[in-house]
Amino acid sequence: MCMQAVFNYQAGVHNAVAVSASEYRSCKVRSAADAAATTSGTARFNLKKGANYFICGVPGHCAAGMKLRVVAN
Repeated sequence: MCMQAVFNYQAGVHNAVAVSASEYRSCKVRSAADAAATTSGTARFNLKKGANYFICGVPGHCAAGMKLRVVAN
């Protein structure tokens, strides 16, 4: 069974980006293309076992707390 994280947000205002642990800590998105790909208002990510990291890639949002660490067993 594959577990998923599903994010629902206001399209065009926020986004959801899967990032590495270091990107999560620094709130840096790898590229604008990664952030732009998830601006539709709904994003689904398959979770891998262990820690999974997600941020809002809109400038300033992650630093303001829009980030999430999910641990899948």
